[in-house]
Amino acid sequence: MKTISTILMVMAVLGLKAQEKFSMGVQIEGFHSNPKNLSDISTMEGSFGVGAGMYVSHIFWKSFSANTGLNYRFVQYDQFDKNIGYPPNSERPFDGYRYNQNSLVIPLNIRKSFFTERLFVEAGLELDRVLNHENKDPKIELLWKIGAGSRIGKLNYSLNYIWGNKEQADVLISDSNYKVITYKSRMLQLKVSYPLLQMNK
Repeated sequence: MKTISTILMVMAVLGLKAQEKFSMGVQIEGFHSNPKNLSDISTMEGSFGVGAGMYVSHIFWKSFSANTGLNYRFVQYDQFDKNIGYPPNSERPFDGYRYNQNSLVIPLNIRKSFFTERLFVEAGLELDRVLNHENKDPKIELLWKIGAGSRIGKLNYSLNYIWGNKEQADVLISDSNYKVITYKSRMLQLKVSYPLLQMNK
């Protein structure tokens, strides 16, 4: 909760300084999540996901800017239990489980722009709160991010690598059988953003 409060405070400060080089807009993302499985029995296969949200950004010094926001993220995994194995004449694992994650994400990034803001590099962190799994431990995950991007007109796009260092655990329930998965998050993200409001006073 302290970390969330810090992020919200940063968002408020950015809003108060909105009189100069401030922007607010929408963003969408597509990503490929390929978790590092820490269990030899129950594993998750890599999968594609999508997300959308809003952001605020403020240039605080020369070509350096800070941005934050609030995003929704969805991904569905195939979860494979090696104790079950494969059905006859099939290359696909028979697991009986679909593991969906619906997340609320608060990012906080620092961006350095080059060539009149046409190119940029970005690094930061994300707080990822999975909404639909009460048994997940921890419920809030800290993710790190690094990436680079460009701008075409007002449209910004970037390619980012996102990862977590702390082990995540969750319990899957199906037909009264409990299956535990443990993993570390790994994600390759393509993000596109567009400003709806810009102030350059």
